[in-house]
Amino acid sequence: MTSDEKTGMGRALARPDFEIMPIKNGLDAARNLPAGAIATVTCSPDQGVDGTVEFAAKLQAMNLTAVAHLAARRIVDRNHLDRLLTRMDDAGVRHVFVIAGDRTDTPGAFASGYELVRTLRDSGAELASIGVPCYPEGHGFIDDATLSQALVAKAEHADYMVSQICFNAQSTLDWLRRTRRESGVSLPLYVGIPGVVARTKLINIAMRIGIGDSIRFLRKNAGLIGGLISGSKYRPDALIRDLAAAFDDRSLNLAGLHINTFNQVEATEAWRQEQLKAWHMENAVGDAAGYD
Repeated sequence: MTSDEKTGMGRALARPDFEIMPIKNGLDAARNLPAGAIATVTCSPDQGVDGTVEFAAKLQAMNLTAVAHLAARRIVDRNHLDRLLTRMDDAGVRHVFVIAGDRTDTPGAFASGYELVRTLRDSGAELASIGVPCYPEGHGFIDDATLSQALVAKAEHADYMVSQICFNAQSTLDWLRRTRRESGVSLPLYVGIPGVVARTKLINIAMRIGIGDSIRFLRKNAGLIGGLISGSKYRPDALIRDLAAAFDDRSLNLAGLHINTFNQVEATEAWRQEQLKAWHMENAVGDAAGYD
């Protein structure tokens, strides 16, 4: 492990994004985050975007930096969007992450994530940042060419992108190099990784969202699973080691880590603190918590 690797990955570990689900244990889980931490709130199929915004407002009031996921197809009309933006403004929520969302029986105001991103950018809303998703290992229902075209279009109006959760660093890095080279997308990338999560829960989620190369990677390297799993829980130790050198390659423009906690925040935050100490971050970039 080189000093450069410690610096790049150490900075990423010092201030990651933590993804929280707005379900019944979400607020209790979020209380395990350090003050000032970036907490992104997913869009629940049951509660919709209104529930996401309300949950984000509560996190913002807990001295966290909340990011509200807005599912474009869940927004009924422009008045609905204006109400959401007003609620976020009142609560001090200044960051959004835009996804298209599942198709609904009742068409809304926006047919795609791009349409919402463009509208937000032109709306004059006081947003500090707009993020968009990317899919290094593909999407279960959208072909790669369409995904690439959509990302290029959104990149003109967005501030950063976040990759879908993966276990295989190489597939993400290969995709990123190809995207930088062929599509010219220069948005900073936050790499989506799992936190410390129960093994069965994580595998079920991975299979459901169709993380292609990562699942194939695990199947072909069954003996490696023992190194990825600690007891009954997955730990991303090997994954961050595989990503480490890339965080010092400026041409890749890696902005940080996006940790999918699945609300297992206490275990994930304990792991992060452990990793910061292991990477000698106290001397490299400051306080171990990373948010002071």
